Amino acid sequence: MYSIKRFFDCQVPVNRCNFECDYCTVGQWKKVNGEGPKEYTEFKYPIEHMIKALSKERLGGTCAFNLCGNGETFLHPQLLELVEALLREGHFVSIVSNGTITKGIDYLCSLDAEMKSRIFIKFSFHYTELLKKHLLDTYFMNVKKAHKAGISLTVELVASDGNVPYIDDIKKVCMENLGVLCHLTDPRANTTTDIRHLTEMPMEEHLKVWEPFHSALFDYRQATWGKNRRENFCYGGVWSFNLGLGNGKLKQCYRNSDTVQWIFDNIEEPIHYLPRGYHCSFAHCFNSHVFDCLCGVIPEISSPYYSELRNRVLPDGSEWIKGAYKEVYNKRVCENNEEYTDDEKLFADGIIKIWNEEETDKEFLGCFQKCIDILADTYDIKIYGEDTISNWIAKNIVINSNNHENDITIVTDYAEIGPLKETLIKEGHTNVISVVDLERYAKEG
Repeated sequence: MYSIKRFFDCQVPVNRCNFECDYCTVGQWKKVNGEGPKEYTEFKYPIEHMIKALSKERLGGTCAFNLCGNGETFLHPQLLELVEALLREGHFVSIVSNGTITKGIDYLCSLDAEMKSRIFIKFSFHYTELLKKHLLDTYFMNVKKAHKAGISLTVELVASDGNVPYIDDIKKVCMENLGVLCHLTDPRANTTTDIRHLTEMPMEEHLKVWEPFHSALFDYRQATWGKNRRENFCYGGVWSFNLGLGNGKLKQCYRNSDTVQWIFDNIEEPIHYLPRGYHCSFAHCFNSHVFDCLCGVIPEISSPYYSELRNRVLPDGSEWIKGAYKEVYNKRVCENNEEYTDDEKLFADGIIKIWNEEETDKEFLGCFQKCIDILADTYDIKIYGEDTISNWIAKNIVINSNNHENDITIVTDYAEIGPLKETLIKEGHTNVISVVDLERYAKEG
């Protein structure tokens, strides 16, 4: 039985692409900010080191990693080595690709059957680029090859205005080559604060034009588009993450620089989990299909399972989602984890509020003071840091000195807990913890 403990949406540091799609989200930023870095960046650490940082033991179990580049993912020269290493560690790996890098597809198809059962490829169907570059045959050859090899996959077209004139041709080529229609995803305007739909059509017309594809993926995204999640407690940062593979930069979601950890440094240090809670920094969850249907980061939101959004049943009875991936896509990550208690939610929410210099309430103040008082029965407490959290503690919390034999140092700069802990222990501090873990540490004694 397979189950997923956490989900990591990973950025592969590759910036080159053999396509030039007009709806490319990365391309939008380049138009605003100018050309980005060229080609690719090598991983900061050897892959062996990265896998130790991402071991099942450190992460608490089997995890799912989605790998996507700023360009074509398979064009990063270290990608395949990393994919195989993650699979050997026992994780699940999905890869976003335009489907034209045959060498990469062939390599994955050559792996053993059990490993292939834990690979998923999202074949982005960039129809006009495939036409322009005469790569349609190559694309469908690679999709069929992966399917035959037992790899799970999906075929996904961007429902862009530029693709509208080709809808009949797209449907025809899908039926001829796949036996089913592709799924759809909506383009989005990443450079706008509301992350709006990237279409010039009225929404009613946009939906009507693309309805014939009967894509559950498209339908779910429409149902949740524009709805912010700030009234809900989100477990992003505990059950799901954004991870930069180039340097190990870990965030709760796609923004949130206030919660960065560098998990490839100091890999003996445990990862310190802090949920986003009620502090979503986006206008809406534009990747709700992943974070609701696969992760369940807001457990009370009802959604279909991820397999229902990605799968198609082919005329011969075979399916795009198969093997181990079918098992894990028929569950949610939240089903393999425990929800926070009210005190845990209160504490996590308060920490983010303090860091962002927002006002906290008396209930959080009482919770924090209680944690300090519990530890003060056993330890002499020291606060280490010069930031908004340490300043808040100095103004609001009473710390009694009881001359205990052992001390405990609470580091308020939780992003730097790894190197700071190492330094402080060398300087003679007995116990060093992150402020993020204070509530749990006090509860466990």
